[in-house]
Amino acid sequence: MSTHADPRRSTSTSTSTSTSTGGEAPSSRSVGAGPRRRTATSLSRISPRLALVLGASASAAVLSASGAAATVPSRPLPTSSPVVIQLWESHNGGPVGGAMSTLVKEFDATHKSVQVDIVVTKASSKLLAAIPAGNAPALAEISHYDGTLVKAGALVSWNAFLAGSKVVSPSNMLPVVWRNGLVQGQHYRLQTDLKVSEVFYNEILFHKAGIAAAPTTWTELAADAKKLKGLGVIPLGWKDSSAHILPAFMSNGGSMLRGSNSVGTAVNFDNSAATRTFSFFRSLYGENELQLHHGTTLREDFAAGKMAMIDGTSAGYAKVLDAVSGKFPVGAFVEPAGTTGHAYNIAQGLGFVLPKGHTHAQDEAAWTFVQWWFEPAQQVAWAEQTGFTPETRASITAMPASFLRTHPGLVASISAGESPYTFARPVSDSYSEVQASIDASFFDAVTAKQPVASALQTLQKQGNSYMSGASEL
Repeated sequence: MSTHADPRRSTSTSTSTSTSTGGEAPSSRSVGAGPRRRTATSLSRISPRLALVLGASASAAVLSASGAAATVPSRPLPTSSPVVIQLWESHNGGPVGGAMSTLVKEFDATHKSVQVDIVVTKASSKLLAAIPAGNAPALAEISHYDGTLVKAGALVSWNAFLAGSKVVSPSNMLPVVWRNGLVQGQHYRLQTDLKVSEVFYNEILFHKAGIAAAPTTWTELAADAKKLKGLGVIPLGWKDSSAHILPAFMSNGGSMLRGSNSVGTAVNFDNSAATRTFSFFRSLYGENELQLHHGTTLREDFAAGKMAMIDGTSAGYAKVLDAVSGKFPVGAFVEPAGTTGHAYNIAQGLGFVLPKGHTHAQDEAAWTFVQWWFEPAQQVAWAEQTGFTPETRASITAMPASFLRTHPGLVASISAGESPYTFARPVSDSYSEVQASIDASFFDAVTAKQPVASALQTLQKQGNSYMSGASEL
């Protein structure tokens, strides 16, 4: 790895909780140099803030969260009867849906001036039609592509509510969360759940293969895959999805848009970074060391011991633990570093928006809930039950050290959330179409349906066709 590279910030700590050959920077470990040494908690590769949390006792961590940021109450509404608002959200069932329902019930039980009713629906696709029809909720969770709603003038900016808040503030929110949904200085979407890409692995299989620690570069991952193949298992399962392709591409020097990871009207895929990335996965596939599947299939094969490593997200961590049901300890690491010497990631997840057309009291009620959501107690509960990364510095400090020691997936996702190399998706409403092209081109290149060069030329042409018609926000 380059001497300018940041250390790999991940952990290989195990857990038994039952809840879900591209070019690289030179590695300090040669393939034949013997196993990498793993410490008991593998704290050397995570951020100083998180290392401090893990080094403290659980009670001390909780007490530290009772400081100023943790004690700021959500603002009650001066009214004799509760203001009832609807929250449209799409967490349907599973650990995430259950956690959302539990937290809303807790809010309703402790806030007599505001009551929140959940409506599980596809808010991202339904909201634009609901606003002019007059039946939009006072609060909604939508996906990354809020550009259409912003350009239509359908959303109220959160800026007026953010003024003076000690909870939802740039000093407290993780930078990638604070920037998510920010358009020309206006916060239209406050990220509800921070989801990042990571890789889960069977620690028993790693031990049998003589692998002592999680890979920190793509070169190390390829070497580990060959060792795992010798056990008669599938070394690696991967999603042919842009969110799981782009981190590797960016780690090799690529960008989501030409010259940028946030704005622009042109893509940037017909280059050496994309060639190196696509060729790397094609090589693994050609050696029968990689299979492409959807998330459910990956989790099933992983839980059955058929796959040693599977790619996923922090949002899938609880599902992975559920599927494994304690049959073996599950380790986790974020996608490795490439030729840049850095591990990159993409911040995904739904976000709170404030649709236009409601009374001031309803808008205030929505803000009361949103500010409560970002307080440490709720963020900790949300992270523990779902695997999503806590989104504020106060909530990361408040995470119980005992929980983090037994949940390496959450440790890995926190390190990605704090990393300066984690970027939000572009807000352009055309980028969703670009991502569909990435998925198709990646699949065709990796499975040899098309030469890598041809697939990338097609991707470049299609991507620019989509982006050229989108006005920059």
